Amino acid sequence: MLNNFSEYIGIHAENDGKKVFCRILNGHEITYQEINNRINQFSNYINSIGLLDQSIISIKLENSFEYLIIYFSCLRSNIIINPLPDSLSNDEVKKNLETIKPSIFISRKNNRKSNTAIKYLQIKDYSDLLNLLEPFAINYSSPVERSATDTASIYYSSGTTGNPKCVEYSHQNMIFLIESIVKEFGFSKNDIFLGVLPMGHTAIINYQLLPCINVSATIIITHNFNTIRANLWDVISDNQVTNLQIVPTILFGMLMTPYDKSKIMNNKTLKYLSCGSAPLSKNIQKKTKKIFKIPVANLYGLSETGPSHFDNPLDENWEPGSIGYPLDVNICKVYDENMEECEDGVSGQIGLKGKNVFKGYFNNKEETEKVFFNDYFLTGDIGYKGKDGKFYFTDRIKDLIIKAGVNIVPGEIEEIIYKIEGIISVAIIGKPDKLFGEELVAYIEKDLKSNINQSEILNFLSQYLQPLKIPKDIRFIDKMPLGPSGKILKKSLRLELDNGK
Repeated sequence: MLNNFSEYIGIHAENDGKKVFCRILNGHEITYQEINNRINQFSNYINSIGLLDQSIISIKLENSFEYLIIYFSCLRSNIIINPLPDSLSNDEVKKNLETIKPSIFISRKNNRKSNTAIKYLQIKDYSDLLNLLEPFAINYSSPVERSATDTASIYYSSGTTGNPKCVEYSHQNMIFLIESIVKEFGFSKNDIFLGVLPMGHTAIINYQLLPCINVSATIIITHNFNTIRANLWDVISDNQVTNLQIVPTILFGMLMTPYDKSKIMNNKTLKYLSCGSAPLSKNIQKKTKKIFKIPVANLYGLSETGPSHFDNPLDENWEPGSIGYPLDVNICKVYDENMEECEDGVSGQIGLKGKNVFKGYFNNKEETEKVFFNDYFLTGDIGYKGKDGKFYFTDRIKDLIIKAGVNIVPGEIEEIIYKIEGIISVAIIGKPDKLFGEELVAYIEKDLKSNINQSEILNFLSQYLQPLKIPKDIRFIDKMPLGPSGKILKKSLRLELDNGK
């Protein structure tokens, strides 16, 4: 087995070096040989400044060649990479740096006054990086012993309570996970990946970038989805894109964009859309297929495990609704509240065991021990296994609402509201109630053209739900609060309720 993922790039540079590895849409491209040379140069730079083995480098850059070179140089040099979303505020960056305490922080801006204990490296653009690398050789020999169990990356998460939990992922985790993804998704060197998600998150890394490198394919990157939203289907057909990874908020944007139908029909290579990072409504899956003539896969995974399941929408007799079968890298079980394995069809907490499961939370042994049971990582997600062996994700345990002693899963109600025409996003949360313990509140973002009102929504819900599950408090909002990865921030909505709004 390889020691780290950058070794794949070295192999491809030797065997097929002239092949294009990455292209910036409507811009420059870089081959496997060229990026391998740059990775070697930056690795030599890291050695020249005396960073110790398993030191940490934090990076905050938009999708770019610079990002890729620094990311894989860290893997090659046995330096831990700590990617930060480029959208983070200064305060969020400060919290990350205080928690992780990296040796170097790399960004576009000069932040030298922020923390004198950290070396700040400003890289304005690709030319700036090349100027830095110019003195260093294009060959590299590691001066340290390394192990596949060494930490490869740390992803910072503030957690649902505001307490930081930093996910520590090993080289071994990364290699075993991606080999399984490539096998199960059927990726090959002929694939063309279109990357629109930010590289500061795990989604594009695990679903696109690393699989692309594993099979020696090509990835096209953009700064974000909005730069190509208007001409998305031209981009797909012109570049013969075979894989597009998105999140639900992007999918909603696609569905709201008035695309020329002939442009959509020009697509001959993209067989399905991949959507993850947040729950996806079954109704949205059906609507997508009707409009774009291709299905959408509901992808499931966590920062602690990477993708763990795949529901292949190209399978015969496929129907939307599940997260599919577990990848062969992991085993999945569902546990009840007594930590007994649930029978098929019975909901409980999803647990995962395998070589894709993270090492633990950085410098937080206590929190790490809390989330494991018999070597299974307890995801905090509610789901069940169907009779066909497929798994179904219904909601987060923390989002469960208990009203009058009855457990209510918000996802069940949200799924029904998504059936209504003109609904963009929905979030059902609980608020304290003296009589029932908790009462339901529905936050709804609707299309500007929609005239749907509270009464119509209540009437619609009454056709599907018992009265106990129908939210009496329905609030229309202009914009749903979203995290950097596109997830709805229910904790922000709860805070709004707590403040009496």
